Amino acid sequence: MTFMRHLIRGFRTRVARATVVALAAGGLAACGTLLEVEAPSRILEQTLLQPSNATVLVSGAVADFECALGNFILSGGTLADEFADAQANAATWDIDRRTNFPATSLYASGGCGGFGVYTPLSIARFQADQVLRLLDKWTDAEVPGRAALQAQAAAYAGYSYVLMGEMFCSCAFDLGAELQPAGVFALAEERFTRVINATGAPADLRNMALVGRARARLNQGKRTEAAADAALVPAGFVFTAKTTAAAGRAENRIFRFNNTSGTVTVDTQFRAQQVTGVTDPRVNVTDAGRGGSMPSVRLWVQNKYKSLNDPIPIATWREATLIRAEVAGGAVAVQLINQLRTASNLPAFSSMVASEIDAQVRQERRRELFIEGHRLFDTIRFNIPLIPANGAVFPNGGGTYGSNKCLPLPDVERLNNPTINR
Repeated sequence: MTFMRHLIRGFRTRVARATVVALAAGGLAACGTLLEVEAPSRILEQTLLQPSNATVLVSGAVADFECALGNFILSGGTLADEFADAQANAATWDIDRRTNFPATSLYASGGCGGFGVYTPLSIARFQADQVLRLLDKWTDAEVPGRAALQAQAAAYAGYSYVLMGEMFCSCAFDLGAELQPAGVFALAEERFTRVINATGAPADLRNMALVGRARARLNQGKRTEAAADAALVPAGFVFTAKTTAAAGRAENRIFRFNNTSGTVTVDTQFRAQQVTGVTDPRVNVTDAGRGGSMPSVRLWVQNKYKSLNDPIPIATWREATLIRAEVAGGAVAVQLINQLRTASNLPAFSSMVASEIDAQVRQERRRELFIEGHRLFDTIRFNIPLIPANGAVFPNGGGTYGSNKCLPLPDVERLNNPTINR
């Protein structure tokens, strides 16, 4: 395939050269002016990438991330076990069926309007890194509030890397080498460290970066360092992604695809969750009393997000507390679990058995962080068994369930990246 592509490129090059020679021989001296076409509706990159536009560029990177985050939660939750497919569109079955291949176009090249994840996350990552590089080059005199903008760009770049490392089996950036998730999390850690060490970083961005770095470090197995970061996050801290019903790409994607359109239904494993006989408000789901987009599939809806305008958590003290509990184990973990349960008016947990405590921390993560974008990578790092199992019949569209936990690097990246595809 590589040889054929080079052959086609060579053929096109030769044709182009022959055409130019023929035009020149024909005496078309004005061909240069024919090719100089002005497009007044287009903004040139060099016009936009100016210090005067720094705030706009950072805001654009933030908006791109917020768009991608909704898709990440929706697709990741469906690929794992928070949601199940509830519609008759064959294009989306691969996500729930866990049969995604590098050529699967939906997850690879789909945009923010559906289940696309690679393209939206790649755009968010690129935009944040690009504006960060520009801000590093520009001066304080050129950009008022430059330090705060640098921190914001670095924080959102860090989270873009985290999400890509958690969802994809491997990644590549800026036509670079193929990286395994650990390498991607290391890049995220670098971005978060910039924010944490920055003199002019706002407090909310610093706390956001502390949660993000704790997450990236935990994903790399740096447990002690992760817990140290998490311990610095103040109780009650929440940093969210804004959503609005005014624009499709900015709306709360979870509410849209579950509650409004019925494209997905809450998976059976997250229905009727209780704690010692008490309904768990952290997994607040209800039977909608009707079918989903596919009428034969019963629709269960989440109630964590109550409208298309509801914000989505990016970084919270709850996640930080659970990271501390996971690392500490034992009596400390029990105490931290009960801090979270108290906040939700739930009965206390009690155990002195290490294995029971570790298992309960995982269960608390499952419930506390429900549909916030953590479940997919938890199934990977905790090696949670696939349900339904690989080979089981997929009920909605035929075929059988596959073994995808992470999504493979798409062909659209691999085949167009000269560093990988040599």
